[in-house]
Amino acid sequence: MLTTTSHPSFGAERSGPYARDMLSRDPDADADYGLVSAPPLPPSITCLFGSVKHGGRFSVPVQLQLKAAFGELKLDLREALFPDKHIYVVAESLCAAVEVLLPEGVTVVDHGTSLFASHKVSQSGEEHGPVIYLDGWSVCSDVKFISA
Repeated sequence: MLTTTSHPSFGAERSGPYARDMLSRDPDADADYGLVSAPPLPPSITCLFGSVKHGGRFSVPVQLQLKAAFGELKLDLREALFPDKHIYVVAESLCAAVEVLLPEGVTVVDHGTSLFASHKVSQSGEEHGPVIYLDGWSVCSDVKFISA
């Protein structure tokens, strides 16, 4: 176990409310990372005149809103956990690029509307895999929900 006295560089100069907790942690306490739950993805992701990218291992909420205007929004769900079988996604974009990378086995049911926009849904659905219900609109945008 690491303590403030076990190493000469740790001493009085390490202070603050979290210093003691961080230095006295047992490194074997979190050894089994497979049982640690994934942090939740925010229920709403917005991009305005910029670029937003989310990826990694996280839990997908039952309802998810993606909003982009004059920017780029990328969401990588290949490592995500789907605690619920049915996910409802509302994607709204104006002069933007929205790209969602899906894991194998996800089915997308598309009810979106597009005007002067490119809308692409490519999937490899399985009978027992998660189902994403896609709704929303896109104007002068490029929207992609594709299996990677």
